[in-house]
Amino acid sequence: MHRYFLNEKIGAVIELTKDQDVFHHMLRVRRAKVGTKAEFVDVDQKLVVGELVEAGSDSATVKVLEELKQKVELPVKVTLIVSPVKNDRTDWFVQKATELGVDRIILTKMERTVVDWGKQQEKKLARLEKIALNAAEQSHRLKVPEIDFMAYQDAINENKDHGLVAWEESAKEGEKATLLKVAEEAKSGERFTVLFGPEGGLSVEEIKGLAAAGFAPAGLGPRILRAETAPLYTLSALSTIWELQEGM
Repeated sequence: MHRYFLNEKIGAVIELTKDQDVFHHMLRVRRAKVGTKAEFVDVDQKLVVGELVEAGSDSATVKVLEELKQKVELPVKVTLIVSPVKNDRTDWFVQKATELGVDRIILTKMERTVVDWGKQQEKKLARLEKIALNAAEQSHRLKVPEIDFMAYQDAINENKDHGLVAWEESAKEGEKATLLKVAEEAKSGERFTVLFGPEGGLSVEEIKGLAAAGFAPAGLGPRILRAETAPLYTLSALSTIWELQEGM
């Protein structure tokens, strides 16, 4: 059953109009007919099953049949701070991070960032938001991740309860437990922020600044991961700790 996200609260019925993406996708792309059922999520993460009862060229009416209770979001809100990467790898990263449960993605330019979106930034963000929406629908999440682009200093000063920076030198020095230790300290509802360097890595000066901003260096194992792979490794590890191992 397809899932749609609505920018409003859900009542007994859902009124759709032709200017909404949900209307276009449901009536035009999927060619839904009266009697078609789908899942809808509102701004409060309320999930319902609805049935199409009226369908016209400009509007449609969906009757709410039942409310569903699902626990599909990570118990701790994970923010990933990353640098844009070459080609379409940022697109791929946003899609997979959404599937793995990220709450927020902050894109920022670091010392060794090689990608500069320049005047294309707004267009790129709109594309990434669309990718995140589609991935959230496909993976049946209750939330579409927020995606922001901001200055580096603003990004690292964002509010958080726990902060980590993935740094390969930590692994080379034999550090193994920081990710596990900090993750186990996190409580449900808290903000867990992890920063990942660009393709050229982080400078020593950046690591020092991150330490002052509350980011503890953490290794991600003995292998060197790509800039877009490391965040996915981290999300998978956090899911194992919070959802499978600990059962938070």
